[in-house]
Amino acid sequence: MQPYYLNAFFGAALVVIFIFFDYIRKYNTDAFQRRLFLAVLAATFAAVFFDFLNKALSGMSGAPVHYGLYGILSAFLVAQNLAFYLILVFVDYFAHRDEKRAKKVLVIFAVLMAVYVVSVLINLPLRYYFYISSDNIYTPSKLYLLRLFISYFPLVLSLAEVAVSAAQFKYSQIISIVFFGILTGIGAGLDIILKDSCLIWPCFAASLLYFYFFIVQSDSKLDSLTGLGNRLSFNECIERLSRSGVKESYSVVIIDMDHFKKINDTLGHLEGDNALRDMALIIKSCIRETDFAARYGGDEFVLVIKSEYNVEKLMARIQQAIDNQNGMEKRPYKIEMSCGWDIFTTGSSSLVSIEGFLDHVDKLMYKNKMAKKAYENSR
Repeated sequence: MQPYYLNAFFGAALVVIFIFFDYIRKYNTDAFQRRLFLAVLAATFAAVFFDFLNKALSGMSGAPVHYGLYGILSAFLVAQNLAFYLILVFVDYFAHRDEKRAKKVLVIFAVLMAVYVVSVLINLPLRYYFYISSDNIYTPSKLYLLRLFISYFPLVLSLAEVAVSAAQFKYSQIISIVFFGILTGIGAGLDIILKDSCLIWPCFAASLLYFYFFIVQSDSKLDSLTGLGNRLSFNECIERLSRSGVKESYSVVIIDMDHFKKINDTLGHLEGDNALRDMALIIKSCIRETDFAARYGGDEFVLVIKSEYNVEKLMARIQQAIDNQNGMEKRPYKIEMSCGWDIFTTGSSSLVSIEGFLDHVDKLMYKNKMAKKAYENSR
């Protein structure tokens, strides 16, 4: 085996191993995404491993090597396609964040993979994808181009998914997926043109590493308990607002959960965590994709929405969702909230700073809370 092949395979394998062992040590609130990405890594490592064995044994003499290469190459083709199909499911989930949709896509690809596995097994006697020559060298057969199409078509579909569903993606997600598709496509194209250059795996591994850093960076901005944005993502949001030179108006809402301390003290912190998760799910169900929501700290949440959307209607939807949740009586407590909001205009000198504005909104929320307490005490 040429040193170039060794560098390509070991480099790709080490990158995949690094990502795998680093990722399993990290907490991720999105369990489905976590399992899906780990499956991509496992399939990629299997494909790299079997491709390495093929190159290592290629040209060696002996009948065991001859028949072993058929098994190794068949396993490689299955692992390669599995990696590519899984990455397409990952991109689809990355775009839509719809687990049910992603699972349906997985079922479709499972059927396609089953058909492909059967075709690879049938290739062993019929040899329409490839055959092993008498000197134990892999040789493409008459349906070689069809095999390439089946293998690399998911990568094309991934880019097509971005083009068709661009509105579902954030700009940073589009950049990540396009970079992934282009880099992997370059490696695949060079492999096809140069006939076995082994560049697909270093390029694919580098793309996965880029994807991984994007995932980790995104996860670092999520609150691990609720899945909403955390204080870091909120700080980035208000920094963008404070630095914006364009005059735009946003409704900023601060929500505080009433009687949260009582839930913690009387029912325990586990129920307190459930209350926070319930509130976060209610907020998620009511806001738009373009709205920003974060856990502000403790039992407080913050929303930032374009002022062109009616904030009073949004808060009415949230209150209705809370009432519906309480009406189901699934928890030994009721969720209640106090809130305050006002309009912040970027590129305006009407307020000293957005920090001062947030303090103003916080006081409005506190005023609302005190008014509710006074009403309760008067009853």
